[in-house]
Formats: sequence, structure tokens, C-alpha cells
Amino acid sequence: MASSSAVEPSFRLSDRERRSSLGLRFTVLLMHVMFVGAVFILDPTLDWRIHEEPWYIGLYGVLVLLTLVQYFYTAGSSPGYVIDVMRAGSMMHATFVNTAALSKQSNSRNGNTNSPTSHAQLQKLSAMTPTSWAQMVVDLYPPGSNSRDWTCTHCRVVQPPRTRHCHDCDKCVLQFDHHCIWLGTCIGKKNHCRFWWYISEETILCIWTAVLYIESLRLDVDKAWWKDFVGVILLAVLIFILIFLLLLWLFHSYIAVTNQTTYEVARRKRIFYLRGVPERVHPFSRGICRNLYDFCCSSQKGYILEAVPPREELEARAARYTCRDVICCRCC
Repeated sequence: MASSSAVEPSFRLSDRERRSSLGLRFTVLLMHVMFVGAVFILDPTLDWRIHEEPWYIGLYGVLVLLTLVQYFYTAGSSPGYVIDVMRAGSMMHATFVNTAALSKQSNSRNGNTNSPTSHAQLQKLSAMTPTSWAQMVVDLYPPGSNSRDWTCTHCRVVQPPRTRHCHDCDKCVLQFDHHCIWLGTCIGKKNHCRFWWYISEETILCIWTAVLYIESLRLDVDKAWWKDFVGVILLAVLIFILIFLLLLWLFHSYIAVTNQTTYEVARRKRIFYLRGVPERVHPFSRGICRNLYDFCCSSQKGYILEAVPPREELEARAARYTCRDVICCRCC
């Protein structure tokens, strides 16, 4: 009786979260139907354009479909949970990248820019046990770090660097960025790139829809007054959403290029291993090209656990760029 009563609340909580997530996704779908459907209602010449310029409306329809597919694909994806790596064991290739052994391309003053992967120490875990996991995580932190700083107080999981416990998902997320309420899931290492593609497609769709609204309002044809009234209101709301999406897209493009997360940018002074790091230094950045590759490709193939670079390397990165650094593409 006691065990069943203990389990029952968790089922209720799970069902409540599931209904909330489904409600949010239905709301997003309804918003797309409303804004896109209004285009066909407010523009009396759209039927003519469909016959005369089928490619234009066809491309618009394809964009709407791709955006919705990308939304549900991202909402249903895993951000990369720590517990998944620990459970996978020999079935998962967890890659340990010790940036202390990487080439000094970031702080090189003589133009040496060796490939990071050629110096990375890779370990394939044949068996994942709590002891081996804890020992591997210890090696990722600077010497002398307190184990209490990287042990989750909620699920008692030993957290690698850049990991945070999400109270909405009730799990520790690798390279935690934020919990997106509209998607109903966390954004982390495994789905950050998908999230970027979604907001990119959503931004383009909003711009295209706003253009169609403006064209319908500028038409010099007889139509009901309420159509212009509704069109103006929807256009104002759409512009507000578009401004938010543009800012969001610019910000996530910036943190992708510099290999940061929203959580690290917002809580930089509160994260213990980022305290004292110079403001202009991005500790986990390996150059623009490598950052973009890891963001778009590498993160989809496995779990990469990044070590915190040593203090000497971070201080060297804070040095100002010289003409030689620019010629040698030090930032790339």
C-alpha cells in the first residue's frame, strides 16, 4: 500500500506535464493556422496569384510545412541527459575530450594552429559504472575543485562541466542552455542545433507572412472594412513576434560561434569554474570553424564531455590580437 501510494503522485505529475506539453504544442499549431490562414482570408487576389504564380505560394506552403515539422522534431528530441550516458554503458561511445591536452591554437603567439582533434585524448568507455563515471568527471575539472560543486543536490548525479539540473525535466542536462516552455523540453547539447534551425525557419516564415499582410493592406480593391482592421492587428502582433525571433536568432547564432550557452552567459559569475575568467575569453571556444562544426555535426553523433581549460591557457587567450594573429586566423 505504501509503495503504491508513493508511486501514484509521480504518475499524476507525469500526466500533468504531458497534458501541459500537449496544450502548448496545440497552441503553437493553432497560432500558425491563424496567422497563415488569415493571409488567404484577407487577400481577395490570392486565388488569382495561386493560378498565375503557383511557385510563389507553393514555396510559402513548403516553408510553413517545414517549420511545423522542425518544431515537432525539436520538441520531441532529447537535449542530452547525463543519466542517458551513464545508462548506455558499452552501447554508447562517450568521448572524453581533455582540452588541457589540446593544441595551443587559441593562445599561440607564433601562428601555430594545429587541429584540436589530432591532440585530443579519446577514451571509449567499455563499461559505465558510478566509480568510473565519477573519476572521469573529476579529471574534467581544475585541480583542487570541491566535489560538492559538481554533485547535483537533486538527483545525486556527478555533473560534468557545463551541466545543470533542470527542475522542469527533473534531470541533469549536458551543456544546458535553457528550458523552452514553447517546445516543452530543454535545449542542450543534443538538440541546440535543431533549435537554431527551428527559430531560423520561424523567423523567415514571419517575415514572409508579414510581407503578405502588407501587400493585402495596400490593395486598392473593394473589400470589407473588418478585413483591414483584422489585418492591422495581426500585422502588429506579427511584427512584435518577429522582433523577438530576430533577437533570439542573433543571440543563439552568437553563442554557437563562441561555443557558449545561455546559462553560461547569464550566470557566468555564479558558475564556480568560470569565476576569474577574463570577460573577453570564452573558455570552451576552439575557434569559429571548429565551434560551428561541433555545433552542427559533432554534437549529433555522440556525447562530448569538455574539460575546463587550465588557468594559464585562459590567461594567454586574454592577450590582445596582433596583426600576425589576424593574418594567421587565430580566431578561427
